[in-house]
Order: sequence, then C-alpha cells, then structure tokens
Amino acid sequence: MSEARKPYHHGGLRAALVQAGLDMSRSGGAEAIVLREATRRAAVTARAAYRHFADRDELVRAVAQAALAEMARTIERRQADARDGRAMLRGVGQGYIEFALEEPGWFDVAFFAMSDMLNTAAVESAGETGRSPYQQLADALGHLVRDGLLEPNGVDQAALVCWSGVHGFAALTARGPLRHLPRAVIDAQATQLVGTLVDAVSGSVTTP
Repeated sequence: MSEARKPYHHGGLRAALVQAGLDMSRSGGAEAIVLREATRRAAVTARAAYRHFADRDELVRAVAQAALAEMARTIERRQADARDGRAMLRGVGQGYIEFALEEPGWFDVAFFAMSDMLNTAAVESAGETGRSPYQQLADALGHLVRDGLLEPNGVDQAALVCWSGVHGFAALTARGPLRHLPRAVIDAQATQLVGTLVDAVSGSVTTP
C-alpha cells in the first residue's frame, strides 16, 4: 500500500488540533492560531491536519465553536438558580460578560464563528445542556414571552438590544479602553447594565 493510501490511526486528531488552537488563542486570541504550530503540538504532519481542516480559517472556526461552548458553560453556571425568564436573561448577560473578562482570548476567537450567524446553533458551540450562547439568549426571551413580559413580535428586537449592550460592554472591559478599571468596579457596572437591559426588554407588553 502506498503512503498516500495508508489509513491514519490518530482517531482524536481533530480534537487534538482544536485543543491546540484553544491553547494558542487563550492568551493571544484568533491571531495566535497557527495551523503549523497546531500540528506541531499535536505531533502530526501538516498533511495529516489537512484531512480535517482545509486551511487555517477552518481550524479557527472550529476553535471558535469550542470557545463558544466554554461561554455556554459559563452562562449555565450563572443560570443555575434561575426560575423565570428575567433570571435566565440576567444569567445570559452576566455569564457573557464574565466569560469575556476571564477569557479575553477565547472571547476574541469565539466571534469569528459568529460573523455570519451560520454556526450559532451548532452542537460544537453548545454547553452541557446542548444549547449555544445565542440559543440560551433565545430561550430566556422565550420565557419572558411565556411569562407575559414580552410580546412575541418583540423578541428579535429584544435580542438585538441585549446582545448589542452586553457585547459592547464586554468588549470595552475585556480588551478595550476600560480594561484597566478595577475588577470590582467593572463587576458592579456589569450588574447594573444587565439589570437595565432586562428591565428594558421585560416591560414591553402592551396592556389592553
């Protein structure tokens, strides 16, 4: 059998390459992911890596989905005691910001996968409950609708308001000009911001 036809026996290679990408991006974000370095860390040749990823961009997308799954787990922890839509939505916002502050490199790479909205529901982007961060937001807003606190036709706008507000604050404090503020100040501001957003979207029901 020629070398080109020999079966490749590293069954966990894809996962190993993604893990290498996570390790590289944790401190340096998406720009730190280098396919050749990932193959070196996985102890394989570039040819073997190309069986799983056509190029660096494909590897970055896979790493981004894995980072989103980590964000989803952070949100799940924040939602552990949530009993209604408002508490679920607070958990999404607080978990989103916490993840950005604790893992700015992964926060950076995560949104490579979100750039075209095609991978927001991928199983690779999900946490332990099988829901990705965007699905967690949709679930919380759905609960607000069932709780009678949000009109069904207002869900899309509410999602945009919440995501824009939380993402903007997370970007400013994780890697932007507000990153040097004391953590206690950032946490207090985050709590206030998330509370304001929850109040804003959960009071949008028209009374007959």
